[in-house]
Amino acid sequence: MSSDKESKYYGYSGKVLKVNLTEQTTNIESVDLQLGQKFIGGAGYACRQMIETLRKDTDPLGPENILMIMVGPFCATRIPSSSRFSVCAKSPYTKLWGEANCGGFFGAELRKAGYDGIKITGKADFPLLLKIINDEVELVDADNFWGKGIKYTQIKLKENIPKASVLSIGPAGENLVKFASINADGRSAGRTGMGAVLGSKKLKAIVVNGDKFSPKIFDKENFKATVRKTLRYILNCNTTKVLREFGTTAGVLTAYGNGDLPIKYWTKGEWEDVNKISGAIFKENYFKRKKSCYGCPIGCGKLVKLENHKINFPEYEGPEYETIAGFGSMILNSDPESIAVANNLCNDYGIDTISTSSVIALLYNLYNDGLVKKTDIDGLELEWGKEEEMLKLIKKIAYKEGIGKIAAEGSNAIGEKFGISKEKIATVNKLEIPYHDIRSCYGMALTYAFSPRGACHTTADIFKAGRPRNEIDYRSIGVEKLSMFSNSKKMAKSTANLQNHRALYSSLIACFFINPPPDYMTQLINYLIGFEFDLKELRLTGERIFNLKRLFNIKMGLTAENDVLPQIVLSPTKEGIIKGKAPDFNKLKKHYYKVRDWDSESGKPTQRKLKELGLFDFDL
Repeated sequence: MSSDKESKYYGYSGKVLKVNLTEQTTNIESVDLQLGQKFIGGAGYACRQMIETLRKDTDPLGPENILMIMVGPFCATRIPSSSRFSVCAKSPYTKLWGEANCGGFFGAELRKAGYDGIKITGKADFPLLLKIINDEVELVDADNFWGKGIKYTQIKLKENIPKASVLSIGPAGENLVKFASINADGRSAGRTGMGAVLGSKKLKAIVVNGDKFSPKIFDKENFKATVRKTLRYILNCNTTKVLREFGTTAGVLTAYGNGDLPIKYWTKGEWEDVNKISGAIFKENYFKRKKSCYGCPIGCGKLVKLENHKINFPEYEGPEYETIAGFGSMILNSDPESIAVANNLCNDYGIDTISTSSVIALLYNLYNDGLVKKTDIDGLELEWGKEEEMLKLIKKIAYKEGIGKIAAEGSNAIGEKFGISKEKIATVNKLEIPYHDIRSCYGMALTYAFSPRGACHTTADIFKAGRPRNEIDYRSIGVEKLSMFSNSKKMAKSTANLQNHRALYSSLIACFFINPPPDYMTQLINYLIGFEFDLKELRLTGERIFNLKRLFNIKMGLTAENDVLPQIVLSPTKEGIIKGKAPDFNKLKKHYYKVRDWDSESGKPTQRKLKELGLFDFDL
């Protein structure tokens, strides 16, 4: 990297805004470039900043927890689809590594204001909002917004600063719902309860507007040329064309055709009404226009409008694939309008649609199996497909009313309340499993079991990247094209390599939908920042970040005993394309430990692996 002191922050602003809510003070912390070279930015940099400070006994909802909002060096450059941001803290839900990723414009506005991130500590005595207008930073009383929904909050706060981006929590975050989300520009940082952390700190919103900073580029001409070829690659991808037309709703029928769509709380392999909630149905009847994040040529976001529904909202963000699966096939609900309404309610209350829908689907399953009674659930009748009760449950969870009080603690809490075996509850480390069925892609068993934040499909989307006919080609970083029903060491290795690559993505930060060849990514890093990466160093950096998060979790108390999956997602279905199929998880796990060079007894990376990655054990 260049030694020119005047230009040392190529690709970075060099500043992280520190906010102490207890003292109501703000100051600037310099970015550590040595850590930047090893962990880049985003979630990787945040984890390295927090691992030495946070402890097993740190209360995630106490003032000592740290919440970091970090962009990566790609943010607000010409690199397409790369202005996302990560929100990281110790999770109040899993008590492990907490991370949520979000699009929109907030990351770019923060970057243009001159910051690579915000580090929030302490806890206020009353509601506050943080205003950042370039160098002008202030904490303002937010009592008038406490208790308000996210849409109201964001609209009101933008009235005086129309070009600003507003990040905020809703009532669920204020009420400390364990899977409360954070919303910015209609997009959500959904998972692991980051909204509850902000709620515990009494920080309602962050308003940011910037126009003074743009990152210095190490090699402008080669950077521009590489951006151009990256953009050409993205525009020529079939995935881009599909996402432009349908967004992720296109995945509903694709997933169903692959046996990837979970049905009736993971217990069925077929559903005759799946076409009623397809991407085509949403496109033909409800999509009004597309919506893009900052600097994105794809525009996968879709705004919807329900003209005649009894709950008639103005134009708002449409549901993504995960939301359609959760509020649709998981409870046999074939009414697309109710799914759109459920999505809107979750976004306004500020709760994760995956965890919320999975908690609700669990209650439906228990009710229909006779394991909970009508009197246990506020008189609700949760027959399969009954959408009205689903909408009632969303509000109950957000406000912790009735059965919502225990449901707001998550699926495992429901299991404990009603004496249900963990084998019947679709979670990993308390986080609900997303809606890609491991029985249709055995590598997803490893993705879920070893995700640093609990079950997470974005940790390694091997169900796409490893599929032989998928256009993503990551063979140069060790992700092979395999049978989706492989229990082989190659599957374990491919999944681990993809996890490493996605860990790099969450630190640069780039959207998973662009997927340029890895050598393009290497060139973009080098020409932007001045690093001297090759493919080997690219892979090593991703592996270092992934292992760092593993070390964080071990410090928080995770052991090899946590590396398990519940039987409900391992039991074969009796029908459908995945009839009779299930991964040999124990076999895959043994392969995985060997590929990772982790100790199978403790679950820790070996000293040999730590040395190779330039890590140490952080006094675990």
